Amino acid sequence: MGLAPFGVIEVRGTWVPAAVGMKSVRELYRSGGAGTAGMVTDAHTRAAFGANFVEVAVHALTGEIRVPRMTGAFAFGRVLNERTARSQLTGGMIWGVGSVLHEATEVDHRFGRYVNADLGEYFVPVNADVPRVAAILVEEEDRHINPLGAKGVGELGITGMAAAVANAVHHATGIRLREAPIRMEHILGA
Repeated sequence: MGLAPFGVIEVRGTWVPAAVGMKSVRELYRSGGAGTAGMVTDAHTRAAFGANFVEVAVHALTGEIRVPRMTGAFAFGRVLNERTARSQLTGGMIWGVGSVLHEATEVDHRFGRYVNADLGEYFVPVNADVPRVAAILVEEEDRHINPLGAKGVGELGITGMAAAVANAVHHATGIRLREAPIRMEHILGA
């Protein structure tokens, strides 16, 4: 088995319910609205937004990466329950750290099985890994989204974490890594 001589091969697929029809899907893609369907009207964008900031510490000898502090600022319309929204956002930020520093699907290529298929082999960040986490809820009044002015928080806390950690590692070490997970062997091998 060899490499393709022309680079990356990318394939996209779309499932369309029979009631919709391909004509509607083609029109959606032609209009450029496929990625933002339902999020944009003629005059307004309905998305929540945020920014993530992290401080990293990279051990000079071992390449071990720690995240002692992270902060996120998020705006998502009217906050209906501050406690649950903050919890959702901080949980997403912690999940993002786990995603960029720990998560990887390890495959035993001899047998085609996952080596880390259970929680015993799955690394997740704990309190000691991220001692200071802050989620700032930015007040936003959006009368165009719905009568409540509320938007979904969902996974908003995680969306910028991989980039924030990768950029902080770059600033700390001068090494630009573009694949996750970022591990100590990547720092030492660069």
